[in-house]
Amino acid sequence: MKYVSLALFISLFAFAEKKPLPGQAGNDDIELVGSIMIDRDEIKQALGGDIGAGYVVARMKVTPKTEKPLRISPDDFTIVSRKDGQRTVALSPGQIAGKGALVVKAAAEQPGGLGTMTNGPIWGGIGMGRGGGGNSKGTQSGTVEATPAKGDDKDNPLLEVLKAKVLPDTESLEPVQGLLYFTIDGKIKQKDLAIIYKGAGGRLVMEFLNPK
Repeated sequence: MKYVSLALFISLFAFAEKKPLPGQAGNDDIELVGSIMIDRDEIKQALGGDIGAGYVVARMKVTPKTEKPLRISPDDFTIVSRKDGQRTVALSPGQIAGKGALVVKAAAEQPGGLGTMTNGPIWGGIGMGRGGGGNSKGTQSGTVEATPAKGDDKDNPLLEVLKAKVLPDTESLEPVQGLLYFTIDGKIKQKDLAIIYKGAGGRLVMEFLNPK
């Protein structure tokens, strides 16, 4: 009877281990392991300089499990806030610290019962707002302002650091790791966030809330 109980315990433990852990996701083609930095000082320490407020940085390790090289790109990743529905694709270093960096103003709720305008930032005309299953050109619910930062005719010294640390855009059979840069408006907690991967390895959701 003791042996049966032990076998049952091992079986249940193995089943429990199959549940996705915070910061992990995978399938037959790809494995992801990541962590999120939301504290400005922590991000500053990781980068060696301050990129300003309103950013979330993710450490990401991508391990291909395919027989042929797998395409990996920062463009495969989107961060989502369950708190208010913000949805933002990973930014390029140039969008943060380059000459083409943008100042983006998030739209507010539209008066007069005409619906909700985009609550998150918009980059290059791609909406990151509420209610959408993915990014779409433009926005159905209003307009946002995305203008070049005034007086920034030179690259930020941090640009080269951001480039050096970003998750590379490459094809690989070997594990690849680096940072992903996102923008999130307002106060947020790690448990409110999830990262969606949609790329050559399929579609995965990486949670940061401890499973029950």
